[in-house]
Amino acid sequence: MSEKVVVHIHTFLQKARRTMKSERGEANYFSTVFFIFIAVVLLAFIIDLFGIISTKQELDHAADQMVKQIQLSGGINSETDSLFEFLCSEIEGSENITYSIDATYKSPTPAGMSRAIQLGTPFYITIEGEAKLGGFWNLDLVNITVVARGSGVSEHYWK
Repeated sequence: MSEKVVVHIHTFLQKARRTMKSERGEANYFSTVFFIFIAVVLLAFIIDLFGIISTKQELDHAADQMVKQIQLSGGINSETDSLFEFLCSEIEGSENITYSIDATYKSPTPAGMSRAIQLGTPFYITIEGEAKLGGFWNLDLVNITVVARGSGVSEHYWK
């Protein structure tokens, strides 16, 4: 290395040591504004993250309500779909909410039921919705699939 480079590095290190040892607080306007901006952006994402957690809790509640309805009615009918639509209308922060049910269905299907589940047969429900993480400006930077699951046993006997 040339002597000039060594002198410049040595001078830089001396200034850095002096600054580190100094007890004076030095900050310019640019760094202050920059740190405040970063803090606001982080705060926005944290608040948005709490919104997604709230959405997950609402989907869990919807799954519990759907399980109760299916247990008592003994399967899926128009009331199940109406309940699902009502519960989805109450959920904010999630789009394209769908549900699926994994169960063994009775055949032939009783009147008034689209799918019947016999007494004592377990079933599993999965509700999925899409949430977006984007901060204050709704930038939609990260798409998150929020999933809620529930399970139950049919309490209705089909003849």
